[in-house]
Amino acid sequence: METMQLRGKWVLLTGASSGLGEAMAVHLARDHGAHLVLVARREDRLRALASSLTEAHGVETAVVVADLTSEADVQRVFDEAVDGRPIHAAILNAGVSFFGHHDELDWPAFQRMLALNVSSVVQLTTLLLPYLEQRAERGGLMIVSSLAGLTPVAYQSAYSGTKAFLVHYGCGLHHEMARRGVSVTVFAPGGIDTEMTQGNRFDDLRGWLMPADQCARSAVDGLRKRRYVQVPGLMYRWGNVLTRLLPQSFFVGRVAAQYRRSLAKAAGPDAG
Repeated sequence: METMQLRGKWVLLTGASSGLGEAMAVHLARDHGAHLVLVARREDRLRALASSLTEAHGVETAVVVADLTSEADVQRVFDEAVDGRPIHAAILNAGVSFFGHHDELDWPAFQRMLALNVSSVVQLTTLLLPYLEQRAERGGLMIVSSLAGLTPVAYQSAYSGTKAFLVHYGCGLHHEMARRGVSVTVFAPGGIDTEMTQGNRFDDLRGWLMPADQCARSAVDGLRKRRYVQVPGLMYRWGNVLTRLLPQSFFVGRVAAQYRRSLAKAAGPDAG
């Protein structure tokens, strides 16, 4: 399919109130002239972002405040997004991470992670793909996964598992939908410098983190060019190739050792 043109088109974007989502919203409005349906839990930040994008770039914006761990809210996001406006593309970016020892993640927190990272994405995808296909305007969908979905990551084991599901789900749908006029792209970034990576647990890993604006540019490029899997940044692309050349257990073990050192430094000399 041809490169997707977004100027004057409506794009639905979840997880838009901060970090990568906010950076993608800015990039879509500023560089591509897209109208935006912005979705997140924090209403004040969403409305401030929507107002700034409209004032700075002359695009139309709509805000949907929702908790995507709720099935009812996910349905409402879809209903409100398509009410009176033709959605041409969607970026399903909302998600939550956890960095630490696996037994520090309690069951309610894991359930929330599963609901947000996996269930909400499947529910919204199931609603959006028939809609985009019926519109017959060759729209597209991007699912934001992670490099942790391509290769297991110790100390992010549960998060890595949820993102692995998204890789397989999105890549399968890419082939299912190709002949039906809708592109599906998986975006798999490495670490990003956002509020999710603040705190001293990440202090020893900051050299690995990509600026959110650079990452957002790559994401939108992957959506527009209808890529199968888009990995941003030369370092992360080479790293992804390296994991396929080396024994997986060796590579995962080296990353685990680095993460373990970072967690130990954050815990301090008196930690267990």
